[in-house]
Amino acid sequence: MSKVVAQPGEPVAGPEGHDKEKRRQIMDGAREVFRAKGYEGAAMDAIAKAAGVSKGTLYVYFTNKDELFAELITDEKQDLAAALDAFQPTDGSFRDNLRAFALRFNELLTGENHMSTIRMVVGAVEKFPSVGAIFFKAGAERGVTRLTEVFATAVADGRLKPCDPTVAAQHFISLCTAEMMKKALFGAALRPTREASERIVDNGLDVFMAYYGAKD
Repeated sequence: MSKVVAQPGEPVAGPEGHDKEKRRQIMDGAREVFRAKGYEGAAMDAIAKAAGVSKGTLYVYFTNKDELFAELITDEKQDLAAALDAFQPTDGSFRDNLRAFALRFNELLTGENHMSTIRMVVGAVEKFPSVGAIFFKAGAERGVTRLTEVFATAVADGRLKPCDPTVAAQHFISLCTAEMMKKALFGAALRPTREASERIVDNGLDVFMAYYGAKD
């Protein structure tokens, strides 16, 4: 497999003059083929056909399948990235801030499109480890990095007790999202209801705040 040229989590910059609509058309075709065939089975010929472009046009925009997949992952993570970047706790209850964020983030994490991508990556990672690395860096690693910043500020402000903010971020994600992800991964029918999601998040926050919450 050729070397991944895109930096994980960053968009692949195309040459000047590329048509944005044509690029989107190719991305939509690639998404269709990757989900239907998996990473290994997705051929550039099939992607060009699904996108309604010639193979020559496809290679003008993306030099190989790795590069195309890297940008597809970045594109699919945009909503999650936006939610992370927008998370700025207000002056109200820190727990309430975390609860609102966790509920919104879980909606995005467990969406069927995102779950389909995860299943595709899991199916490919044994033969193509770089596929997993791209996905992890654009998703889980970015999430921990952003929440580390939030929790470091919360420690400085006295809203969390002195702690390692990176470890706190990892614990928060595990406590408030892991159960949701695990159920949704095995099919939409298992995806928790809104009421169940609130219960999972509330239980996770009980544990998180009992340990990390600042003591009066």
